Amino acid sequence: MLTVFFLLGQLEQLIEDDGKFSLPQMISTERPDKASNFLLEGRVVILVNGSPYSLIAPGTLIDFITSPEDTNLKYQFANLLKIIRVLAVTLTLLLPGFYVAITNFHQELIPTELLFAIVASRENIPLPIIFEILVMEFAFELIREAGLRVPTPIGPTIGIVGALILGQAAVDANIVSPILIIVVAITAIASFAIPDFSFGFHCRVSRFIYVLLGYFLGFLGIGICLFVHALILADLKSFGYSYLQPYIPVTKDYKGLFLSPSWKREHRADFLNTKRPKKQADTSMTWKHTSH
Repeated sequence: MLTVFFLLGQLEQLIEDDGKFSLPQMISTERPDKASNFLLEGRVVILVNGSPYSLIAPGTLIDFITSPEDTNLKYQFANLLKIIRVLAVTLTLLLPGFYVAITNFHQELIPTELLFAIVASRENIPLPIIFEILVMEFAFELIREAGLRVPTPIGPTIGIVGALILGQAAVDANIVSPILIIVVAITAIASFAIPDFSFGFHCRVSRFIYVLLGYFLGFLGIGICLFVHALILADLKSFGYSYLQPYIPVTKDYKGLFLSPSWKREHRADFLNTKRPKKQADTSMTWKHTSH
């Protein structure tokens, strides 16, 4: 018998609906609790012999900003964390591009005192702002990649010391401005708040497109990029299901980004069209709450 072993990443690329875009269309995880939770929700879990990871299909946009810990927290705390993650995705994608667009084209949007501070910080910088931000972004990606490749005890040290020394040296050498260091640092921190690695990678790649369009066209370029990005998201499907479910199209049983109390989570997402619409009977806390 001929046995063929596929790495999970290769299998994902072979069976995904549309491979032209960097958006992940299946959820990859090595956590049994996350896989079993999605299985209970009505998803399909794919296991590959010899791989510690599993693939979960179909995947929607909401799934990639959801953490397995959310179901174990009180729903108020989990929803607050989800708002923070949405903000983190927004900052990762748009903050550098907005900074470039505002400083190049839309200075009138900056308060006067802040504008003076930005001008003063860039007074001795001979290089254009696009060069500054691309150098710092690539330097941060280089530090991140180096931190992953070296032994574990040294990795965090390289990340912290390398970023501090490189940033301070770049400022002292008048290569970049201090405010740009702050923008890049906030963007980097926000990227770490995205739970899914593949979706975080997509945001990191897309960030450079927003920076370039913001530099050449200002807010118009960022607006065009956002419009195209939204069209791609709306058109993308994962195993035949819309990537923006349950928002586009809106489903009857609204099971969106925010969690409801645990005793109200009997229903599975209806866009999955599961044979059993409920994952458990209406018995949760019947002594306290009326079944819905």
